[in-house]
Amino acid sequence: MDQDIASTLATAQQHFTAGRLAEAADLLHGILQLQPEHGEALEGLGYIAAKQGDHARAADYVTRALQLMAASPDQVYFAAHVCQLAGRHAEAVALYERCLERLPDHVQAQHGAALSLVKLGANERALRYFERLTTRHPQLAEVHYNKGSLLGTMGRYEEELAAYRKAIALKPNFGQAYVNVGVALRDLHRFDEALQQFRKALSIDPNDAGARTNRAQTNLLLGEFEHGWREYEWRWRVGNIHHGFDDATLWTGAQAIAGKTVFVHSEQGFGDTLQFLRFTDRLSAAGARVVLRVQDALLPLLSGYPGVAEVIGEHAPVPPFDYHCPTMSLAFALKVRAADLAATVPYLSADPAHTAQWNTLFEKSEDEGGNRARRPRVGIVWCGNPGHVNDHNRSIPLEQLASLFDADVTFVSLQKLVREGDRASFSPLVQRGALLDVAERLGSFADTAGLIAQLDLVIAVDTAVAHLAGALGKPVWIALPFTPDWRWQLNRSDSPWYPGVRLFRQAVRGDWSNVTQDIRAALDALPRPG
Repeated sequence: MDQDIASTLATAQQHFTAGRLAEAADLLHGILQLQPEHGEALEGLGYIAAKQGDHARAADYVTRALQLMAASPDQVYFAAHVCQLAGRHAEAVALYERCLERLPDHVQAQHGAALSLVKLGANERALRYFERLTTRHPQLAEVHYNKGSLLGTMGRYEEELAAYRKAIALKPNFGQAYVNVGVALRDLHRFDEALQQFRKALSIDPNDAGARTNRAQTNLLLGEFEHGWREYEWRWRVGNIHHGFDDATLWTGAQAIAGKTVFVHSEQGFGDTLQFLRFTDRLSAAGARVVLRVQDALLPLLSGYPGVAEVIGEHAPVPPFDYHCPTMSLAFALKVRAADLAATVPYLSADPAHTAQWNTLFEKSEDEGGNRARRPRVGIVWCGNPGHVNDHNRSIPLEQLASLFDADVTFVSLQKLVREGDRASFSPLVQRGALLDVAERLGSFADTAGLIAQLDLVIAVDTAVAHLAGALGKPVWIALPFTPDWRWQLNRSDSPWYPGVRLFRQAVRGDWSNVTQDIRAALDALPRPG
């Protein structure tokens, strides 16, 4: 039987090499029917699944195979690589390091281990691998590039730039390295130099979507809206992102829309939808019938939005339309300039029933005040979606805001989820009554809107709640990193997007101390509500 299985494995290998994956898989499954724990057959199915792009299934096969067979370092390396592609980074690191136990200078295993460690947030361990590689193999441009990305995450900005420039010296046509240099320089507020780097990347490849999108965001940050909106349309060519509809029916502003149905669909985050919603009234004013698709979590809040014929959720069937437009493409299609950003607020309103549910929330804390003037009611949000690409810059550890909670105001947390790292600070604040915790009652944005309607002020980092408060016409103070998202621009404490916004900006990159001090001083200066 062993000879028959060996022959079947050889035939399966021939099919695999010739690209006949189904035939190879059939033979390997036949072996497993006879010997369910046959390591080589399982490994072969792993190779087939990986070739088909099904990395999750491939990882299942190869990790099971490794438990059943004596594997070479190359076989262990392949299993590690497949686990990495499947997003199983802890397993990938363990397997890469198993490979390195036998081949300590295996370049790909060291690099792979470093990349998975970055994904796991084990930055110091990852950096040790990168430094070992750049010392022993200084000619590897990709390693210098990835080391630079990690150094930027760790706040070592000059070293980050040096690593990218080393990568470029080794590989002069390394367009992505030029883009990353540009982003790093932008984050240091060296804008002219940043734009030069994007131009260099585009001289190598005029269709470099990353270079065009980052140049767009830089121009938007600087208030150069005409250039910015136009190139921001390149975001649809970055990676595998697509809006999901035919470009032939994309509304670009050039087509007449009177009497037509325009389907406006959300993209990116909740805050983006809440911010760009304001532009749908211009479509209605031009005679269009507007159908708006929003994220399901926003549907209870936005259902019945004025000027829109129909609001649907993200999983609802798409109705017939003449043209479609992603929400954030409205600015390009409408040729929006600085003077056009303002909206009459509030352009959102809280449902009375959702507002009434909070009527008794503040009774206890305000009764304790006796006859003195009511303290200001302040909602606070200190972190956004942890999966956001810029979360490490925009969110603030709660412990760094400790001085705020001694102010003579009534704080209520608008955080739906409190991160594990904030629990040690959060629980004592709630226990001593310095912060009201209502997370279990925040079932939707409609609930949050109802609570905000009962507040005097919202303090937030750059997240969806800041946009919600602004759209509701509520005063909102936004804590911003040194280099903010483009929509908040630079060197101003107000915002053209929302008249009730006051911006508090980091003076030093990564240091929230001046922001905390300034917000505390502003809280102490708040007038008592009547």
